[in-house]
Amino acid sequence: MPKSTGIFSKSGLKGLIFLGGTGALATCAYEIFCSRATLWGRVLTHGSRHVPAISLVFDQSPNSLTETICKRLHELEIPATFFIEEKEARSNPRSMRALQSFEIGIHGETYGSLVFKSRIELRHILKPCVTLVSDIQGRDACFLMPPYGWKDLQLIRTARELGLFVVNPSLKLRWRKGVLFSTSVENILMKVRPGDIILVQNHPLTSPPEHLFVEMLTLLVTGIKDKGLRIWGLSPLLRYH
Repeated sequence: MPKSTGIFSKSGLKGLIFLGGTGALATCAYEIFCSRATLWGRVLTHGSRHVPAISLVFDQSPNSLTETICKRLHELEIPATFFIEEKEARSNPRSMRALQSFEIGIHGETYGSLVFKSRIELRHILKPCVTLVSDIQGRDACFLMPPYGWKDLQLIRTARELGLFVVNPSLKLRWRKGVLFSTSVENILMKVRPGDIILVQNHPLTSPPEHLFVEMLTLLVTGIKDKGLRIWGLSPLLRYH
């Protein structure tokens, strides 16, 4: 009999397997590195689009800006959620005291990637941070913001086991050197919609000087209110989603 030249020939089958494997790898990479991808489980990026409110969150806390941020938020009478690193939290008790009147979420032990780790490793990294939050605010943490927004199936499953919702904010306010902070705020205000979670990145090495950061935060809060949006804590915002 003549050799098959159809798609089920040996070489054709190998090609299909190769393409399938390449496609699977591409899908896997997308799910890990795209912060909004949800194929492996629920990832919260925003609240209800029908509620005229947004939420502000701050990452990589506590740090040298934390107390200043908390003070300004109190002055503006604005709630917020701070995501902490366990090692930094334990070595900065003064900054952690400033966070006691705000909701606290977690990153993990440090701001290191949580992907490609076993369930045992993840529990070892996350559980002490959950316990620390419970000691500080009298209730367990509800939210996990994965460092860099990266997540895999094992992380999402382990977070669920620990009672944590995975959060990757829909908008990120970044300050770039050489760019006016007012420009960065204006870009956010043009994009913001009801239900958005706005991450205000506040690492001292990548943020403007302290006095400019306060101005930037004030401008952001004022702009959000001028758009007719209220600012809620993360738990109240996501309760409606």
